[in-house]
Amino acid sequence: MKKNILITIFSLTLFFGCDDYLDETPDNRQTITSLDDVSELLVSAYNEGSQFFLEWRTDNVTAIFDNTQVDWMTENYQYRLVQSSTQQDTPSYLWETSYNAIAHANQALESLDQIEGGDADFRNALRGEALICRAYNHFILANVFSQHYNDANKGTLGIPYITAPETSLKVEYERGTLEETYQLIEKDLLDALPLISDAYYTGLGKYHFTKSAANAFASRFYLFTQDYDKCIEYSNKIIGTGTIGTTYVRDMAAVFTGTSSAQIADQFNDITQAYNLFVSRKESTGDRYYFGYRTNTNIINQILRINIQGDSDERDYFYNYGTQARSQPKYNELFRYTTATTGFPYIVVTEFRSEEVIFNRMESYVMQNRLQEALDDYNVLATLRYANGGQLTLQNVVDYFGGSDQDAMLEFVLSERRKEFLNESLRWFDIKRHSMEVTHIDVNGDTYVLGAEDLRKAIQLPQRATVNGIEANPR
Repeated sequence: MKKNILITIFSLTLFFGCDDYLDETPDNRQTITSLDDVSELLVSAYNEGSQFFLEWRTDNVTAIFDNTQVDWMTENYQYRLVQSSTQQDTPSYLWETSYNAIAHANQALESLDQIEGGDADFRNALRGEALICRAYNHFILANVFSQHYNDANKGTLGIPYITAPETSLKVEYERGTLEETYQLIEKDLLDALPLISDAYYTGLGKYHFTKSAANAFASRFYLFTQDYDKCIEYSNKIIGTGTIGTTYVRDMAAVFTGTSSAQIADQFNDITQAYNLFVSRKESTGDRYYFGYRTNTNIINQILRINIQGDSDERDYFYNYGTQARSQPKYNELFRYTTATTGFPYIVVTEFRSEEVIFNRMESYVMQNRLQEALDDYNVLATLRYANGGQLTLQNVVDYFGGSDQDAMLEFVLSERRKEFLNESLRWFDIKRHSMEVTHIDVNGDTYVLGAEDLRKAIQLPQRATVNGIEANPR
């Protein structure tokens, strides 16, 4: 599996343009002489590439016939190689911006080894932040471009795990197995956790990996690797042991109240709230309702309005458009100007929120057959999700979903995860993790089926990667 790899827009395009980068060996790094320089460098270890395109691969969207049809959205919807664009909201863009972020983390780690003196605690905190950024960016790449991690897939292709800054245009890397990739992610994660400190973040700290954000990442990591004891352990570091309280559960009725979608989106992603653990900026136009494939009334009925409660769901808050598209106000599109008249649209995204941690623990409880504990957590969350409080018994769940107690509870938790994280891209990972089949019908009436164990669940690598020697995913 050893191949030549050219990762474009890599660490050292930081300080000169892409054309210059392709013309010379990238050893002309910015001089980093202090811990403050490293701290500034780590701002770019957070990926601005959006995962929005994952939503268009899920069962949360359908054809909106009078929308503007965009090729790169259609390619995702039809599970084809996305080759019409390499810009925002595409797999290519996520690939390149992820490795660019990783390169910044690696440069920070190398610089920390070279800089003498300075506050030791600050140095450790920077090292922890660099390691967690490197781990998280590789984790996202693995979950997008590889199969889901499980015993059957451990030997399949992982992704190149980069642990040092580049000093030449072409370097040999092994793509390795998925198991090897996850071992490296876990090592960086565990090395980072005891080092991370919130003491050096001010104001916009939640745009960084705080202790809580790092533990939320660990909660997701161990859920995805089916290590349920550890998932519960790291979830408890945020939400506490025993049944949850409401500190880490947003009041959805209060959040989804306001005079404009922008106001509501800002409330949803408010960094002052305890339940928003890690917020980032993503260059994206993915939430524009008039583009391509979207949620519509039929899907909303299926997900939210026909429910076990027989009650009004406070998450059922959508803006209706003439295109028949329906959109929850979770994102507020802004604009970053690079000249007086041009620039990039972007959105603010909550990448980790405590409700995900709660659902991670609930699912882990179910997988351990601790069904009442899972239901106890749900019944607290439900008080702020359903108009009448939404209290359920295990028998209610079994009667509604059928099958064994454990099977019914798992289906229940996954259905509630779908409601909670609609239009946040997490549904794609659940589809992969639980071998779900998805059927899409496009605007021409053609049908595209993504099978339960479909190889296309590992999204194909960008062409710019494969033409430079990285092994493509099998089809």
